Amino acid sequence: MKKKKPLIGVSTSINKSHLMWWFTKIAVTLAGGKPVRITAVTKHDIKKFEGFLICGGADISPDEYGHENTASIDLEPERDNFERRLIEHAVERKKPLFGICRGCQMINVVLGGTMHQNARDFYENFVPTDNVIGKILVRRDVEVKNNSFLWNIFTSEKILVNSMHHQAVDELGKGLAITAHDENKMVQAIESDDIENLFIMGVQWHPEFMIYSTKQRRLFKEFIKAAK
Repeated sequence: MKKKKPLIGVSTSINKSHLMWWFTKIAVTLAGGKPVRITAVTKHDIKKFEGFLICGGADISPDEYGHENTASIDLEPERDNFERRLIEHAVERKKPLFGICRGCQMINVVLGGTMHQNARDFYENFVPTDNVIGKILVRRDVEVKNNSFLWNIFTSEKILVNSMHHQAVDELGKGLAITAHDENKMVQAIESDDIENLFIMGVQWHPEFMIYSTKQRRLFKEFIKAAK
């Protein structure tokens, strides 16, 4: 009997992220999941989903972690509120969570962490990009922590990734571990410190735009495996 594909709620911006959703849909489908796009305005029962993927997008409002706005832009408070509910639900029900870029940051914030509102203010050599070539091509060296779940996926201490973000993880949320950083020591990946019992994984780069890479596709495969 053919196994049922796990239903994955893919959270995106309300009016943007169409290209991001399209690539994420392909990546989740190739990994064996059934992706459904969900936003702050769609009518879905989140209880029916077996896992959640939180996509990239706008900056997170500093209200979410109790700071004043000093450099956050292009905010979507409705999305912040919606994704907080998703993440809290997933953690409570022990449903797999995979965060990409903003999604990684949002997981950290919901679990009590904070953000650098403008990464360039804290990391001198950081240069973000939002052009098409920058989305697809790798351009940043990332060092993966040995013996982490992420290391088991990549089986390598060094990987090359793309980079599009404006903000960066500052203080780490409860129950999380840093599993990768770049040459400037900026956080590039996080995961649950008890990932066998609670699958939480977040990456700062955009693996959905790198599905040409076997190693990047493994991120989605491990996420879907956890949701089955």
